[in-house]
Formats: sequence, C-alpha cells, structure tokens
Amino acid sequence: MTRLAVVLSSVRPNRAGGAVAQWVVDQASAVEGVEVDLVDLAELNLPVFAEAAPPAMAAPTDPAGAAFNERIKAADAIIFVTPEYNWSIPGALKNAIDFLEPVALAHKGVGIVSYSSTGGVRPAEALRVILANFQASVARRQIGLNMKTDFENFSTFVPTPARDTEVPALVADVVASSQALASLR
Repeated sequence: MTRLAVVLSSVRPNRAGGAVAQWVVDQASAVEGVEVDLVDLAELNLPVFAEAAPPAMAAPTDPAGAAFNERIKAADAIIFVTPEYNWSIPGALKNAIDFLEPVALAHKGVGIVSYSSTGGVRPAEALRVILANFQASVARRQIGLNMKTDFENFSTFVPTPARDTEVPALVADVVASSQALASLR
C-alpha cells in the first residue's frame, strides 16, 4: 500500500483549492494500492517558521511544525495542490515546506496540481525549484488548471470530463517513482 499525502496549500477562507484537493483525493483514492491522506495547511495553524536551527540540522520543535514534518515523512508520495499567488506559490506553502526535514521528501515521488488564470504554470515551476533542494522526484507530468475554463465564475471548480484521466496518471507517476526510489530512503 502506498501512502499518498495530498497537501492543500491555500489557507484562505474562500479558497478554490478545497474542491480541487478533494477532486484529487477522490480520484487518487480510486487508484488500487493507494491510501490517501489530505493534509490541509489551514487546519494545521503553522506559525511562521522561526526554529533555532534549520530542519537540515535538527527536527522542528514547534508542535505544529513537528506534526506536519512527521505527517509528510510518513507518506510514501506527495501531491501538492497549489494556487498561484503573485506568480509563485502561497506563502503558507513555502512556510510549511520550511518545517520539513530533507528526509521528509527525499527520494519520494512528488506531483503538482496547480491552478491560476494562466493554468498554474508559474507556481508549479516555483515549487519545482524548491523541491529540487530536497532531492524529491518531481513528476514531469503536472496538472495545470485554468481559472477561466475549469472554474465557473473563477471560483467553483468544475473540471471538464477530459480531465478525468489526469489525476490517476499523475498518481501512477508519483507511485512508480516512490517505489523505484524506496531503497534510497
């Protein structure tokens, strides 16, 4: 059984990401051999990262940060669901990642589902740069949702039927990477 964490990155009260993350969870849960854990950053109430030492040197001591770190470490694979904020990822996501020890993501398959008015390209690319530091195996395949075509009135997520195969394909990629790299973890 592959444990897949789906990280919902937006913490805004009126976020569109909740529906996107639930869509990913529902589709990923239907993939045989995959157990999904939805990790909602809004529920974690992470403080601003201010640890005495970086997680590369010591595990986080803040209880919320430590819990997030352990939850991601327990996953075999991860999919980040992220909006675009100012041509990048939300500050809440970067802050959460700052709590992670390198081992939390090293040699694990990672997928990206992003959304924006331009198809989520910029946050996906920003996230790829950050994840490279962790030696994560980021899938080449990514899902970029467009606020103009995949959402009604820029707020209600309504994916087209053509999108139905995208999440299972992404899950297959991240699971395959995680399984191939398991001996390195």
